[in-house]
Amino acid sequence: MKVRELDKNHDWTFGHGLGNYLQSSDAIVQCVKTKLLALKRDWFLNRNDGIAWFDFLTKNPNTKQLEVDVRTEIFKVDGVISIDEFDILLDTQTREFLIQITYTDKFNKTNEASFNVTDNR
Repeated sequence: MKVRELDKNHDWTFGHGLGNYLQSSDAIVQCVKTKLLALKRDWFLNRNDGIAWFDFLTKNPNTKQLEVDVRTEIFKVDGVISIDEFDILLDTQTREFLIQITYTDKFNKTNEASFNVTDNR
């Protein structure tokens, strides 16, 4: 797998030729992060891709379904073999989630991903 590297603002990087591409575990890490950032029905070429984050930022969110949706999206990334740890920390007052994931890729490397979900519409 080879993907164009994204900068801290999630924009493509340019100007370094092949140095702007990620391969192996680094590419998988970026793809997992991108999957976690994707909003369902946001990309006109694939309205079913992504996670319906705003559906879970309600008073009594269905955290079981959220876990199913996040796991499903992560396993769509080519190269993710297993999810070893999965935690959802929910602040019911602010309706914010912290999702922490540890997964193993096809290169036998264990990686971590964490994602803060807030209702900043």
